[in-house]
Amino acid sequence: MKILSLIFLLLSLSTLLSGQNAFSTSTDGVLTFQVTTVTDGATYAPRHCLAIWIKDAAGNFIISRKVMANSRKQHLVKWVANSNYNVADAVTGATLNAHTSHTVSWDCRNVAGNLVPDGTYQVWIEYTSRNSASNGIVGPFFSFSFEKGETPLSINIPDEAYFKNMSLNFEPIGVFLDSSLDESALINITPNPFIESFSLSLKTKTASFVNIGLYNQNGVRIDELYDGFNTEENLEVYWTQSEKKIPLVQGNYYLRFNIGGKIYGKKLIKL
Repeated sequence: MKILSLIFLLLSLSTLLSGQNAFSTSTDGVLTFQVTTVTDGATYAPRHCLAIWIKDAAGNFIISRKVMANSRKQHLVKWVANSNYNVADAVTGATLNAHTSHTVSWDCRNVAGNLVPDGTYQVWIEYTSRNSASNGIVGPFFSFSFEKGETPLSINIPDEAYFKNMSLNFEPIGVFLDSSLDESALINITPNPFIESFSLSLKTKTASFVNIGLYNQNGVRIDELYDGFNTEENLEVYWTQSEKKIPLVQGNYYLRFNIGGKIYGKKLIKL
């Protein structure tokens, strides 16, 4: 009995020292963050690299959401130091030619696709118009903390010198919603059931922000199919497991759609 008590005590101490709560909850949900960048007039302005990513309260990297840099990623020095160049599931692209607005979403999962526990998280944004990795001058950056949990959030963030029109919205949801689409959107998935690949078409009445994710029946994200502002009223996405190099076993899967802040779920069957 004394040995069992000692083992339990050691496990409890290990849990406390690691900062983990054995009974912590993990609320599923969708975070949407919007920002407009403003030039700082640096060397190559208005051309700039940009990154938006998520960290936890302890400063640990969770996931990148947008990295616009390609071959110049090293100059996003804060993002590099935190992410070690990890762009898994992030929107990526070339260096930007002009400053504009950006909208990103986060499905509360880390780079491994697992739902993270509730608590304090931070959204970070950084851009640079100079060779920041060469001369040590960091470009403008900003971070904002928020609480991920069962309470919805809708926050207008005060303007900063180089970051304007910022807003953060968090909507807790069930892991999967088997909801009916309203008249503003139409989703078609073929074939379903599928063997190797499937295609989906999304039709909306107006241009809107869209995020599409593929999940297994345990809520683990398998892949992110689309994330961005869709300027076309018709969006076509094709997915094949051989091209993605993501083997799927037979069973049930789910597609979750964030369309202009409204969440919809559709079941997929893999044969």
